Amino acid sequence: MIASLMRVAVVLGSTTFSQAAPADEFARIDQWVQQWQPTRGDRRFEEIGWAKDIPEAMRLAKQNGRPDYVFTHKGRINLGRQ
Repeated sequence: MIASLMRVAVVLGSTTFSQAAPADEFARIDQWVQQWQPTRGDRRFEEIGWAKDIPEAMRLAKQNGRPDYVFTHKGRINLGRQ
């Protein structure tokens, strides 16, 4: 029984993938991908001036007249998620 179901699945799968997708299907997928790209507002996080260590961060903050911010974490960052 399982072998028969597997044969049917293979035959259906091979016929489905052997047919070429219409050009408008590719255009629809391209449009969908473009809609899901991050917006300028979503990418604001990338504008943060990250530094690899504290002395470098302090030097850059002083050089640019900006405050520095140190974030540390100890423990599980995914508390509440399962």
